[in-house]
Amino acid sequence: MKKKLITVLVTSLMMIAAIGAFLWKMNDLSKKLEKQNEAALDEERDLAEYQHGKAIDSIKELDIIPLYLSGDRKNVVTIDYASKSDIYDVAKSAKAEQTITDVKKRTQTYTPEAALWAYNPYGTNNNSMYAYFNTDGRCYCKYTISVKDKNIPDFTRTLINHLSGSVSSEHEYNITGLVQGKTNYIILKFYNRNDELARTYTYSVDIPKSDMGTQNIINSTEGRSKTKLSNGLYTVFSAGSTEKVRVTRIVKKKVNRNGRRVTRRVKKTAWKRVPKCAILLYDNSGVLRGEIPLDGYCGRNTSLVYDGVVYPCAEDKIALVNALGQVTKVYKINGYKQSGEFAYDDFGNIYVIATPARKKAVKNSCVVKVELESGKTTVALDMNTMLASVYKNAVKKANRSNPDWVDLNSVQVTGTNQLLVSSQALSSIFKINNVNSLLPKLDYIIADKSIWKDYKNLKKKVLTKALEGEATPGPEETPVVDSILDTPKEKKELFNSQAGQNSVVYSRTSSLAEGQYYLTMLNNNSGVKATRSGKSYYYKFLVDETARTYALSETKSFDQTKDEGNITKANNVYVYCNAGGNKFTESDSSGKLIKEFSVKKGLYRIYKDTWKDFWFK
Repeated sequence: MKKKLITVLVTSLMMIAAIGAFLWKMNDLSKKLEKQNEAALDEERDLAEYQHGKAIDSIKELDIIPLYLSGDRKNVVTIDYASKSDIYDVAKSAKAEQTITDVKKRTQTYTPEAALWAYNPYGTNNNSMYAYFNTDGRCYCKYTISVKDKNIPDFTRTLINHLSGSVSSEHEYNITGLVQGKTNYIILKFYNRNDELARTYTYSVDIPKSDMGTQNIINSTEGRSKTKLSNGLYTVFSAGSTEKVRVTRIVKKKVNRNGRRVTRRVKKTAWKRVPKCAILLYDNSGVLRGEIPLDGYCGRNTSLVYDGVVYPCAEDKIALVNALGQVTKVYKINGYKQSGEFAYDDFGNIYVIATPARKKAVKNSCVVKVELESGKTTVALDMNTMLASVYKNAVKKANRSNPDWVDLNSVQVTGTNQLLVSSQALSSIFKINNVNSLLPKLDYIIADKSIWKDYKNLKKKVLTKALEGEATPGPEETPVVDSILDTPKEKKELFNSQAGQNSVVYSRTSSLAEGQYYLTMLNNNSGVKATRSGKSYYYKFLVDETARTYALSETKSFDQTKDEGNITKANNVYVYCNAGGNKFTESDSSGKLIKEFSVKKGLYRIYKDTWKDFWFK
C-alpha cells in the first residue's frame, strides 16, 4: 500500500512538472509570437526609428533590375490621359485594362526577372505601379520601397494578390507608396507558405513629379507622449490648389457692319482658375504615399464597397475604383452637386449630401440617394421641405430667398429608410424616418432645447439629456409653490450639447440594449450655443431611442477649429483634423500629443486607414 502511494505521488509530481514545463513553454512561445507580431507592426510603422538603416544600402548594384518609363530602353507600359475627366471615363479605363491584357498575351510567361510593369495605368494613383509575373513555386510577396534620402524612411507592406489567392504561382499587384520625383528601389521578397524567405528581387524606377503641386513631405512635430503612432496611412481631404489656365470661348458681340448694329459670334480668350484636387495618402513620417487625382471637386470621405473604393471624383460624379486602380463605374448625380460627405447603407445604395444645381439654391440642404446597381439617382430628403417653417423663418430673417440656414455636413444610415443628418448651422442632429418617400417623418432632434424654443412642435422632438446608466427620466412634476414670491430656479444642464458639429458617426455594439447606439463627432464648439472655452471636443453620446434620451459618454478637448474638421478614435488614439489650423494630430488616450503634421492650406478632413484587405494583407 505504501509503495502504491509513493508511486502515485511520484507520478503526480511528474505530471505537475510536465504541465508546468508545458505551460512555461506555451508562455515562452506566446511571448515570442507577441514579439514577432510587434516586430511586424514596427516594420510597417513607416518610421526610421524602427528600421535598421535603408534597405537599398544592402543591395548590390549588379542585382538591381532597371525599369524605364521612356526612352530607347523603355520596358514599362505607360498610358496617357488628356484630362482628369478622361481618367474617370469608364470606357477609357476599360481600354487601359485591355491594353494590359494585350501586352500579357505577347509573352507566354512573365517572370520576376522580366515582369510586366505599368506605371499608374489607370491614372488613379500617381504613386503606384502595376506588376504581373509568374513564379516557379507558390509564394506570397512582401515589398519595400526605398529611396536614397535620409529624410524618407522605407515603406514596407505585404501585398494582396489580385488573381488566385495570397499564396500563388501567378501574381498581379498594385504597388503603391512610390515617392514622386525620386529614384525608387522596389524590393520584392517572396515567401513560401511556411513564411520562409525564398527569393529577393530589386528594381529601380524614376517616378516623375506630379502636376498637382502636392507636398511630397509635410512638416511634422513630435509630441511628448511615449505612445507609438498607430499603423496606417493618413487619408487627407483638402481644398487642393488652383492653376491659372488660358481658355477660349465663343461669345456674342455687337458690332457695326455696313452702318448697322449686328450680333456676331467671336472668340474671347481669358484666364481661368482651375481647381487641382486630389485625395492624398501620407505615412507616419509625413511622406506622400498616394495621390488620387480628382476632377475639380474635393470630397470629404471614401468608402469600401463591394471589391472597390467609392469616392467623389467630380462635383456631380462618384467613382467606383477597384484595387488595381481601374475605374469600373461612374455615377452621375443629375440635377445636384455634391457638397459634403456620403454614407453607404450596405445594401447597394449611397446617400450623398448635395446642393441643387441651379442658381440661388440653398446649399447643403438635400440628401440624394444613388443606387449602385442601376445608377439611378433620386432625392431622398429635402430639408427645405422637411423643416418648412424653419426655412421660411430663415428666409424672413435673412431677407433673401436662399439663406444657408441648415448647412448639412454629415449623413449616417441607421436602418431601412432611416437617416441621421447633422446640421452645422442649427447645432442639431436630426433622426428622420421614411426617407425616399413623399412624406419623410422627423423622429427626434439631438440638440439643446433652447435652440428650438420658438418652434413648439419641434421642441417636443428634442431628446432629453441624461446621465449614462441612469433610469429613464419620468415626466417632470409641477413643483409645489410655497410662496408666490418664490422665483423658480433654472434647472442646471447636465452637459453642454454639441455646437456647430462636424463628422457625426453612428455605431452599435452587441453590449447595447435594443434602441441604443453610440454617436461620435467633432464638437467644433462654434456658432449656435457655442461656449467660450476656445476648445473643440471629441464627443461620444449614448442615445436611447426607447427612453428618448442622450447622455455624454466621453469627451476630450482639443485646439479649436470653428469650421470643417473631424476626429476619430481607434486603437486608443485620437486622430484629429484641425481644419482651421491647417494641421492634423495623433494623440494618446489621455489626449497627450504623439505627433502633429502641418499642411499649407485648406484642410477638410483626415482619416487613418491601414488599407488592409484592399491593397495590403
